[in-house]
Amino acid sequence: MYIYPKNTGPIGPDTTRTAPATDASDDRPIQRVAPTPASADRSDKVEISDAGRALAARDDTAGATSMDPARADRIRGRILSGAYDTLEVVDAVSRRLLDSGDL
Repeated sequence: MYIYPKNTGPIGPDTTRTAPATDASDDRPIQRVAPTPASADRSDKVEISDAGRALAARDDTAGATSMDPARADRIRGRILSGAYDTLEVVDAVSRRLLDSGDL
């Protein structure tokens, strides 16, 4: 089967467009617009819901955010020594993440 091309030249618009003509008789003065303060334009707000505050309070009372400094040092040392750089560890961590439903 052979397809015969209809247009072999460059692709372009079928008609040319021209800019609209400006009215030279418009003698109205140009008016300045008062600038708005940048602080009003670029402010962000964060609102924490009551449910979020309750969850944060629950975590603080359960001690979930605190870790024994000695345990943190042991874990940091194992990470730096490459103890977790094995396929078995990566596989176990990925399976636990998938099972937890966090992903």
